[in-house]
Amino acid sequence: MPNDLWQWKYVLQDKPGMLAHVADTIVAYYGGMPRTFHLNGTAIQAVQICDVMVAPEMRGILTRRGPFMQTADTFLTEKAGQNKPYRFAFGFPSDRHARLGEKSGWYKRSDTFLEAHWTTRNHQSSLPFLYKTRPITTPVIEKINSVWKTMQSALPNCLVPQKDTDFFNWRYLNHPCHAYSVYSVANRWSNDIVGIFVLRDHSASQSMELIDLLCMPDKMDILLKTALTIAKRCNREQLFSWLTPAVLKYLPEPTTIKEVSGVYVTPDYKQIIDNKKLSWWLIGGDTDHR
Repeated sequence: MPNDLWQWKYVLQDKPGMLAHVADTIVAYYGGMPRTFHLNGTAIQAVQICDVMVAPEMRGILTRRGPFMQTADTFLTEKAGQNKPYRFAFGFPSDRHARLGEKSGWYKRSDTFLEAHWTTRNHQSSLPFLYKTRPITTPVIEKINSVWKTMQSALPNCLVPQKDTDFFNWRYLNHPCHAYSVYSVANRWSNDIVGIFVLRDHSASQSMELIDLLCMPDKMDILLKTALTIAKRCNREQLFSWLTPAVLKYLPEPTTIKEVSGVYVTPDYKQIIDNKKLSWWLIGGDTDHR
């Protein structure tokens, strides 16, 4: 991993993860980034598992004393749970790690990540007359924070990751590797911000990715149509996005849809999610690699 990416990913962590070593040789690493979620007006501290690495010569050792098992068990036992630094840990592991995690009792599947595609072929290239859009190159603090507070308060019983100015500045405007385009959509007459969205261009595949959306749920279709307009003007054949069903239900029906990953969480909080019938509000920008 490039050093700049490592520094970006773990900038908010004094101790980003757990190492296993044999003598002076590191053989495994299990790490996570702190994330803040909001649920019905309450902030919840969580940790997102984002890097699980085992040296090739040690990958076959899957016993309780193996390096993968020990790093995962130690990290989750010390960091995640009631009266611990993070109320829960979550992530989007590969199928193999998901099976190991479930078998070991570290985490359980709680939701699914879907990849939805919208074609630009028949989309009108002009924006709705009532709205205007412009790129954002530096954070407009009061506007981003205002839209964020309004949005999260309009999503009862949803686990909504914090999307304030600090998040947008860190996640998109200061990313060391990927180039993102951040846009605002405003009312043409009042200049009131309707919402903010983030795009990442995949020119090689003739597609554009919708990475994030920040707006009231009933305005999400406007932001998607604006993103489609930008994609079409850039001669991209489609717009796609990773999102959970809670997000997708507010958007126009996609052309195609498929499952790409599960959303996994530590078991005690999975029980709370099930009992309270909570939903995950997640999109591509909530991963560490999109």
